[in-house]
Parts: sequence; C-alpha cells; structure tokens
Amino acid sequence: MTLLLAALLVASEPAVAAPQPETITPAAAAPAPKATKPKKICKSLDADTGTRFAKRVCKTEEEWAVYARGSSMEDLGTKGAQVR
Repeated sequence: MTLLLAALLVASEPAVAAPQPETITPAAAAPAPKATKPKKICKSLDADTGTRFAKRVCKTEEEWAVYARGSSMEDLGTKGAQVR
C-alpha cells in the first residue's frame, strides 16, 4: 500500500523545468562606473595654547590649497573640513 502511495506521489509532482540560458542585456554586461570620492589628505596642525596634542585635520587637495592661500572655506563652496 505504501509503495502505491509513493508511486502516486512521485507521479503527481510537476516536472522540473530545464534552466533557461541567461541572456545578457547591454545594461547588465557593463555596469556604470561608480563616482569616486576625492582623496582626503590628513595633516597634524600645531597644538593650540594649553594643550600638547596636535589637531588632525583631513581635507581634499583643493581644500588644502585654499587653506594655504589663507582664504576661507566659503571661497571653495563647502561647509568645512572633517576634523578628527
């Protein structure tokens, strides 16, 4: 009896479909390049009065150029640099 039930169960199962070959679309073949962030350059600035610890400041190369000229960060169009 169990053999008959097992045979019926196997016969009632749907046939497994053969896997479809994957088609490659032009968009999937070459993903768009990711936008790269500008590289940050970190420098240790002189310690303020009252402390021995130097302040570590990280900025982009363009932000350091503005800093070296003595201009404000508003000239660059950014809010400020990341201080760590």
